[in-house]
Amino acid sequence: MPTRLFLSVALIGAIVLAVGCGSEGGDATKAPLAFCKAASRFDDRLSKGAKLGEQVRLVQGMVDTAPARIKADTTTFLDALRRVETDPSVKDNPKVKRAVENVNRYAAQGCGFYEQQGGGGI
Repeated sequence: MPTRLFLSVALIGAIVLAVGCGSEGGDATKAPLAFCKAASRFDDRLSKGAKLGEQVRLVQGMVDTAPARIKADTTTFLDALRRVETDPSVKDNPKVKRAVENVNRYAAQGCGFYEQQGGGGI
């Protein structure tokens, strides 16, 4: 599927339901609620076959709500999505892969994915 970017697929299964996210303040290890909601929307729509244009819009929502510690990686992810159709080399770019992994890890840990999966969640 040329319009489906592997970067997007990397987030499936690791982005969480917004109910497990932290608040805007509080614990520094918790992701902001707005970021978790954006990540959850992205994950939900991606699992339902969101096309590239929609993926770009959804990741833009993650960029808009990303805290400083993950903002650069989220922006790199968005830039890669925007360029993939005209520059397929972004799929193999180590910087892009690392950025997507960082966003993935941040969403999974900061939004409480592991706690929810462990049965101790909601």
